[in-house]
Parts: sequence; C-alpha cells; structure tokens
Amino acid sequence: MSGVLSLQKPLKNAVWWSVITLLAFFTLDAAIFRSGWYGKYLQPNSSTGIVEDHLYWLLHTPRVKKGEVLVLGDSRVAEGFSAPTAGAEGANRLKFWNFGLPGASVRNWYYVLRDADPDRHRFKAIVLSLERYTDDDSADNPPDRIADLGYSLGRLRLTDCRDFAMSMKSPERRQTALSGCLFKGLPLCADIHEFLLEAAARIKAADASREHGLAWMDGYTGIPENLTGLSADIEHGVINFPAGLNPVRTMSIKQSVLPVWAPDRGQTTAYRKLWIGRILDLYRDTDTRIIFIEMPRAPLALPDGKVPPRFLQSIAGRSQVSVIPADRFRDLERPELFGDGLHLNSTGRALFSAKLSREVFRVLGIH
Repeated sequence: MSGVLSLQKPLKNAVWWSVITLLAFFTLDAAIFRSGWYGKYLQPNSSTGIVEDHLYWLLHTPRVKKGEVLVLGDSRVAEGFSAPTAGAEGANRLKFWNFGLPGASVRNWYYVLRDADPDRHRFKAIVLSLERYTDDDSADNPPDRIADLGYSLGRLRLTDCRDFAMSMKSPERRQTALSGCLFKGLPLCADIHEFLLEAAARIKAADASREHGLAWMDGYTGIPENLTGLSADIEHGVINFPAGLNPVRTMSIKQSVLPVWAPDRGQTTAYRKLWIGRILDLYRDTDTRIIFIEMPRAPLALPDGKVPPRFLQSIAGRSQVSVIPADRFRDLERPELFGDGLHLNSTGRALFSAKLSREVFRVLGIH
C-alpha cells in the first residue's frame, strides 16, 4: 500500500507542474499576442501583418459623412483596384477603400469585416469580389486551407478557436488550427525569430508601414508590364506565350487560362454558404448593401464554368444583396490589360476601378 502511495505522489506533482506550466505559458502568450503589443511589430508583408495594417489604417481614419465603400478581395483587388481612381470617377462623392489582402480567403473576410465594422454602420456598401461566380470545386480544397490561420490570427478570439478549427476538414489541420488559435505564439514562431534577429529594423519597418502604408497603397499605380501577344487554343490546351516571360508569370498564365477543377462535390457551394453566409448575417437588418462582382478572370476570354453559381442563386432574392452580372468586366479580359495570369496591370487597374465605381453608384442609386 505504501508503495502505491509513493507512486501517486510523484504522479500528482507531475500533473500539477504540467498544469502550472501550461497556465504560465498561456498567460505569457496572451500578454504578448492578445494584448495587441506584438501586433504593432509584425512583419508588414506577412499574412498576419497585411491584415493588421489594413485594419489599423481603417480604424485610425475618421469616418466620412458622404459614405464609404469597402472593396474586399485577394491580390486581384490589391493589384487591380485603385481607391483614388474609383473615388475620382464619382467626383469623390463616395470614399472607397482597397481591402485587397493577397492570399486571403473568404473565411478570412468574415473575421476582417467583423472587426473592421463593429457597429455595422460604417459602410454604405461592401463589394465582395469573387474569382468566379460559378461554384466549380478547386483542387486546393479551400475548407482545409491552413494558411487561413495566419490571415485571421490577429482577429481570432478565444471564443472563436473551436469553431475556426472545426471548419477545417482533416484532423491534422483542425489540431494545428486549434493550437495556433489558443497559443498564437506557435504560428508566429518564424516572425518572432526574425524580429529577435533584427528588432530595430523590424520596428522601423512596422512603424513606417502603419504611418505611411495607406498613402503608399493609394499612390500605387499597378504593374507596368503587359501580355501583348498572348493567345491560346483552350479547347486543345495550347498556349502561345509572348517572349520574355519569367517562370512565375508563365505559370500564373497556365493556371488561369487552363485551370484544373476538381470533380463537383458541392464543396465550393457549402464553403460559400458558411462564410459568405456569416458575412451576410453580420449585416442583416442594416443599411449596408452587399455587392458581388466577378473579377476579370484571366488575360484571355474563358468559357464559363461547368457548375452553376448555386450559392449566388440561393441569395439573389435578399433585399440588401446586389449581384453585378458576370459579364460586366469581361471586356477587360485582354492580354494588354494584364501583367500576369491573375492580375490586371496599370492600364487595366485604371479601367477596372473607374468601371467598378460606376457600377457601385448605379447600384446605390446615386446620380
């Protein structure tokens, strides 16, 4: 009996020390990463830093009475949309925001909007830019995209952790998402390492990005290169590339002109219903109009997808939702207006921004 008791005591002590260590680690992690302190010094070009900088610029800019429009998307918006050009097209009667977050997904958009507009009354309209309206399933399996943890990391609350993790599909991704949400230092290890190596340079870069980043973004004019000379026989899978392209631009053209789709299992439809549905719920019973657009898809005209736009069809009757016709921007799908396979160049950027502005004014009934 005494032998059993002697074994229980060390085991009990070990359990207590494990609990105490875990609590200490959690407390330290929260003090650094949930207090907002480290968020000021993130690498500006990192997935977490990009989101946090955009929110900083928005939340530290006074609201304007004339009305604000937020254009939300990924790198296609970041490269293809100019907020100053859109504003000027409408005689600056609306203030536009470029919330193009390169690499961010629809799941990330929800957490961004939740914190960007906490009272749900800031924006007259929010433009959600989809790569395609059709619900074709992609090969990269968006629901299991663990990169989304980085983009949403600064916005995830403790109460979000289980839900965020369970939105992943594989057990491994769920475990990674859960641990990263609970202990934010884990997914930020590489960022922390770089910070410790060159703290002074990081602080300087982070401060500059917060102070001047919005002006830099608004002053950006876009990609100067074009793809003049590009052609393709899409039916036979043959692309004729212009001379002088580097491998990155060549691959981006292949991916956009000849995309690989997964068999239709309704994955995209379900994914959009979950995350865009949550965005619509955020703005339910508000005066904010949600406008959907299909971005120019590629530097060449493409056939429509094989799967209908089931999600958009399911919400088309909602009073606060406007869906711009899918062909509205397809006249911009030309080689001379693209810098690579995905992104409009400077000329395309100017044309798209002006055209989108006119569409927003039309939808809002502002003459």
